[in-house]
Amino acid sequence: MSEEEIISLDSLKNPENINDKKVSFEIEETEETHLEYKKRLNKKVSEFTDDEKSHYNKLAGRQKRKNDKEEEITKKNEEEEKLNDEKKINMYNQLFVLKQKFPDNTNEIHIDKDMSLKILEEKKALILQIITTKNSESVVFETLLLMARSGERGLNYFGVQALDGYAENVDNQREDIIPILKEMVDLGEIDTSMMTPQLRLMIVMSSVAVKTMEQNNDKKKNQIVVDNLDT
Repeated sequence: MSEEEIISLDSLKNPENINDKKVSFEIEETEETHLEYKKRLNKKVSEFTDDEKSHYNKLAGRQKRKNDKEEEITKKNEEEEKLNDEKKINMYNQLFVLKQKFPDNTNEIHIDKDMSLKILEEKKALILQIITTKNSESVVFETLLLMARSGERGLNYFGVQALDGYAENVDNQREDIIPILKEMVDLGEIDTSMMTPQLRLMIVMSSVAVKTMEQNNDKKKNQIVVDNLDT
């Protein structure tokens, strides 16, 4: 036997050699299933020794845990895919409605049911940006009008009549003011990034509420005048 073939006591004590053997054994054991183990022994389970049966049951249990885990992952993926499909359908329907209600500058934006949810969300953001930008000057005007009405009524509350009729005069200049606002929006002097449909609706509704209050107050004043004339 050559010196290279002689196995010394030190080499047997070397942890690296021991670890290598353990790793090789674990890899071999991991790759084998309980069915493959049974086939390799070539006998019935009832003929197994206690050690063989113990090892067989260990492999069978490991295979069952593996199958259960794969089944759980598959079920989870199916649920996520179903939820994702529902979100895609809802998103597509929203985009379809938006394109129908606001066809200007949105007809060129293509949407498809087969698009991913991420792409549909990007399409929605683009469509909302177009809608907001197109109507932003009107929203800005309504904001100015709301501020004018609020300022006018605020002064009236303190008995100051200096701005009476200011909001009405601003509203009468709508056709002159809106083109100027549009130009300011186009030049980027007015930031419209925050003008979501929800914010625009709130501004318009607030403006209508203040205007309604004005009309009701005017009715009360007129009624007081009529009552005074009757007395």
